[in-house]
Amino acid sequence: MKSVAAAFVLVVAAFAQAPPQDRRAARQEAYRRWRETDPTLERDAVSAGATLGARADKVAAEAAKYFSLRKDELENRAADARHSASLLEPVTVTPEALPNLDRFLGAQDTILRSSIDTVAHDPDRAIQQLRASLERERTAMAAVGTALKGSQKSQEAAAQTSRAAEEVRARASEEYQKFAASFQESEQLAEKSGAVWAGYYRDLSAAARGTTAPVTSSGPALPSVGPATSNAAAPPASGARPVPPVPLVRYVGMWTYPTVGAHYHGPQPLSADLVVREENGQARGTLTARFKLPAGSTDNPVVRLDFAGAFGNSRAQRFMVTTSSGAMGTLELIPGPAFNLLEVNFNTGDKPGTIRQGNFLLIKQ
Repeated sequence: MKSVAAAFVLVVAAFAQAPPQDRRAARQEAYRRWRETDPTLERDAVSAGATLGARADKVAAEAAKYFSLRKDELENRAADARHSASLLEPVTVTPEALPNLDRFLGAQDTILRSSIDTVAHDPDRAIQQLRASLERERTAMAAVGTALKGSQKSQEAAAQTSRAAEEVRARASEEYQKFAASFQESEQLAEKSGAVWAGYYRDLSAAARGTTAPVTSSGPALPSVGPATSNAAAPPASGARPVPPVPLVRYVGMWTYPTVGAHYHGPQPLSADLVVREENGQARGTLTARFKLPAGSTDNPVVRLDFAGAFGNSRAQRFMVTTSSGAMGTLELIPGPAFNLLEVNFNTGDKPGTIRQGNFLLIKQ
């Protein structure tokens, strides 16, 4: 056992250091191995007995490996997103604060022009040289003014481009932060999913080893169903979401009517398929069944029920249903005597020409 654990740790460590495409390939391979290790495990749970325990343990180990790799992959992607966000440094370009150029240059030009006008008619050679020097200074001042104005326009254009670039950078950084938060949330969900699957395989193994006796015989009689109970029979604490006393995997998934070991009460099903999905404590599903009718009956042998509602904190989950013909009724989902069995009990009132009630066991696909 220690050698297996050590090997598992080495696999996860190598996975964390691998390039993203290699990590993705390793995770996909782990998923394939998990799902293909024993694809008939749940179907055989009805009749395999204690031998199913070792098979369930083997599949559980592959599931644990997959969810561990999945968690590490999401953790690495979250870290990559945070790192990318940190690389996007703020872009800030501020133009230099200059005095009012027009006023400044105008004042300087006025001074120079006044000085030139003062000495303009003086015949002294030195004064005339001074006048020429002042003229050149005035010309140079005009050129400097033109250059300063061009520089200020360039700086203002650069600052405007900087502001636009900063807006893009801020948006990109925000998106990277959202990616990181999303990956982190997915990482937490992967960890929770791994724990749920581990519990599922433990329960399946325990049931196979005799903790719960699976149903293996055929016959029309089902264990008597107690009185219908509402999902809100025992109200939860304020603010808490109702939690069924058994794992949600006992209700959620794809279920079918078995060809061997079938159990029913009332009309005999020829086939039945049930799909139940869960999101945030809310159930949504569809039951489609075909029944064997007595000779001469003109009833419609096909029943389709759509239902939705919140999971309650009772073992029998009860939902309002609507049939394809518009009739209203109720449907109960009751975990069966084995982990992969689900009892279905429905009643749709007294609408003529339809199958109005049924009770049978389904097996998980």
